[in-house]
Amino acid sequence: MAARKKFSNGTKPFPIRGDRTNYVNLPHVIAMVGLPARGKTYIAKKLTHYLNWIGIKTKVFNVGEYRRLATEAYKSHDFFRPENTAAMAIRK
Repeated sequence: MAARKKFSNGTKPFPIRGDRTNYVNLPHVIAMVGLPARGKTYIAKKLTHYLNWIGIKTKVFNVGEYRRLATEAYKSHDFFRPENTAAMAIRK
């Protein structure tokens, strides 16, 4: 069998049968972005449930929940109004 060409960083162009790296043990990040109320959290939780079920440890980090806990000023939609100078200072 002919030797396969390797890239300068030592990787092969694509895995072949019997020569696959175990990608499960490598850390990955899946970022869900999009408009509000479009199912990002729903899909993320379903994906987490499935991956945990097959034995891949996963976690969901919801930045919106973190933001609400991190600032006391965020109580309503007024936080995002451009006229609210105090909120503008917090967001910057």
